[in-house]
Amino acid sequence: MRFGVVKIWGAAAVAALSGGAGAAELIPPPKTDANGWIVTVSVIGAISPSFPGSGQVRPYPFPAVAVRRVGEAETFSTPDEGFGFPVLDLDYVRAGPVANFVFQRGQRDGLFGLHRVALTHEVGGFVELHPFDHLRVRAEMRQGIDGHKGFVAALYADAYESIGPFRFSVGPRLNFGDNAYANAYFSVTPFEALLNGRLTPYTATGGFTAAGGMATARYTLNDKVSVSIYGGGQRLLGSVGSSPIPNLIGSRNQFNAGLAVNYSFIVHNPFQ
Repeated sequence: MRFGVVKIWGAAAVAALSGGAGAAELIPPPKTDANGWIVTVSVIGAISPSFPGSGQVRPYPFPAVAVRRVGEAETFSTPDEGFGFPVLDLDYVRAGPVANFVFQRGQRDGLFGLHRVALTHEVGGFVELHPFDHLRVRAEMRQGIDGHKGFVAALYADAYESIGPFRFSVGPRLNFGDNAYANAYFSVTPFEALLNGRLTPYTATGGFTAAGGMATARYTLNDKVSVSIYGGGQRLLGSVGSSPIPNLIGSRNQFNAGLAVNYSFIVHNPFQ
């Protein structure tokens, strides 16, 4: 499940954020300097759940950088997908490595007595299909290399359309997590329940963990500046949705939203 998470980030953002999430979208290129590059720098302010199952959101700012050749077609993306870049890029199919992160979970928000889950970095791959005009389907599969150390997957489907300077998109989301992921965030041992005092012992198991949707809107002011907003929500499902953590001290409903200001400029190729 993604709670924060792109398609080339700034060096500082890669180490901390890895994927996230793909908030920058590129301005359509001018028709000149075919040997140059369009660089889009974004400043993004977002809110996201403090941890999976939290009933509170936390703000976080981060930068993003996207690069493509002048004349190269714009690739549709959404802010909740992972950080990735294609190694296979055909007309209707793209695939490549992807990464993401999940905030750490500590002694806060009523979690006294529960184990800490460190900041998680997830790495894996993605496959993206464009079966029809204005429709994108994307799947990501990622393994936590620290933190929860579980396997997760996400399925995205988005319909998008441009109307004058505006571009809108909307689509459903479905998330999966294995036993390691579910146990890290949603299980409660008898000793933890005793220490916490509000929770009951519970063993969470893997499966489909959440379903929901995401909507975005972008307004292009000129050939250099655009502004994007997004918002979405998901509801926890299955075993993780039945955990006492979201039901007693958090929430089964998970929301995120954000605002990005994007600035694009051309970098000329000095060797041409």
